[in-house]
Amino acid sequence: MRYAEVLEAVIAAPTVPEKAILLRDLVPEDGAWPMPQLPEQPGRPSDLRIVADPPRRRRGLSDPRARARFLHAIWHIEVSAIDLAVLICLRASGAPRALHEDFLKIAREEAEHATLVADLLTAEGFPPGSDPVHHRLWDAARTCVDLGEQLVVIPRFLEARGLDVSAELLPRLAAIHAPSHQVIARIYQDEIGHVGIGTRWHRWWCEEQALNPVGHFTAVIQARFADQLPSPFALDRPGRATAGFAAEELEALEATSSRLPRPPGPPGASSV
Repeated sequence: MRYAEVLEAVIAAPTVPEKAILLRDLVPEDGAWPMPQLPEQPGRPSDLRIVADPPRRRRGLSDPRARARFLHAIWHIEVSAIDLAVLICLRASGAPRALHEDFLKIAREEAEHATLVADLLTAEGFPPGSDPVHHRLWDAARTCVDLGEQLVVIPRFLEARGLDVSAELLPRLAAIHAPSHQVIARIYQDEIGHVGIGTRWHRWWCEEQALNPVGHFTAVIQARFADQLPSPFALDRPGRATAGFAAEELEALEATSSRLPRPPGPPGASSV
């Protein structure tokens, strides 16, 4: 199969091992190809339950069942991240080979993450498939109008939000459950690199389009996520700085969040 066809096959493959096999020796192809018709949903095992929205967590991570459900959500986020990195490669027809190499590397690392979490879930007696999952991440990427928007929406917003959550979560996990802390710490460190790759190639794309990167980033965030940001917006400033975020971008995120009302409900109702 040609390069773009293999990328499509990765998205269609139902399991992480099948995706990983297709990615293992995949080499980018020079040239351009037409953007394929994207599936409504990426491939998943037939017995995996798909729901429209994720359930809210109402117990802390010291509760084994709540921790398992949290890890199950992380597992599917990592599975989805394989497809999202591959989708960037599909959108990047005619882009430098280095972009494809970077995002194929990300896809392979996301497969490693998903496997680590799956092994931990299995050891805890709550294997993948024990809880329903959703395709909100895929939907967010599939509806992007171009490569530049996806580079903002996926690595620079949604993955970067994962940095914020993990930075706050890791100290608590260390005191609660060492195996979970070890896995999430590995994911956190790798994701800083993933967000950094997204930042670098977003700036390249903006240069190609004669756009200001900070202005484009801010416009996409306000258009896509202004009504979804938590308030207050707790940023992992060290992680984001390592990943290349400009001070103006961090200020724009905080300014957008500060204008939003606090979510209803008692404090801590959905805390981890």
